Parts: sequence; C-alpha cells; structure tokens
Amino acid sequence: MKTRRMFASALAALALITTSASFAEQPVSQQYRYGQQLDVAEVISLQEAISTGCSVVEAQMIYRDSTGDLQTVTYLKQADNCHNQG
Repeated sequence: MKTRRMFASALAALALITTSASFAEQPVSQQYRYGQQLDVAEVISLQEAISTGCSVVEAQMIYRDSTGDLQTVTYLKQADNCHNQG
C-alpha cells in the first residue's frame, strides 16, 4: 500500500512540475459548498494537509473547466490515513 501511495505522490509531483507555468495564472481558491456544481473537465492535482491520524483535513483540487481555465477548490475530507488503519 505504501508503494501505491509513493507512486501516486510521484505522479502528483510530476503533474505539478509539468504544469508549473499554468500555476502562475491560478485563481484564488474557492471554498466548496455542499451541492455546488463544479465544471471539471480535467483534474490537475489533488492535495491534502498532512495528518498523523484519522481526522478531517483540508484538501485542494486544481482542475481545468470546460473552457480550459484553471480553477481551484478547497474542501474538507477524511485524511488518507483513515483508509490505512485496520
């Protein structure tokens, strides 16, 4: 499972590096509201705050909408650590 996480982290880092020029134009992050409709054509990256235990953390998704513009949304979710406890 740790190998998958490291692989996913490496892919996320690669996506971040290859789109670094686009991030200069990145808009201010909007806070997700329950029921909000998002126009997601392509997910660029998913990131979450580091957590040492199973807790609710703030996460961020950077994506392109159907017009090609970069958007950023911040939301709350269970930490990935919650899925690794057994």
